[in-house]
Amino acid sequence: MLEEVEHWLKQRSWSAADRPLDQLLAAKGAAGARGTVSVVLPALDEEATVGAIVATIRRELMAGPVPLVDELVVMDSGSTDRTAAVA
Repeated sequence: MLEEVEHWLKQRSWSAADRPLDQLLAAKGAAGARGTVSVVLPALDEEATVGAIVATIRRELMAGPVPLVDELVVMDSGSTDRTAAVA
């Protein structure tokens, strides 16, 4: 991997353990109108699982007591099953 790419990734990558939920909510609140959080879920032939994933994100992170996510987008990449309909 190119050194500059490795550096870029190191500066911009983190795990969920690095950002506790209360810290994320505080950062979102401090950002005001600029603090929109979007989740983009890429999908290809995920009819069997996409519905549960979407439902969990909506229930736990959009409509629930922790309103972290403002927008949820499922990007269907030409699925041949009912991924888009289920999502």
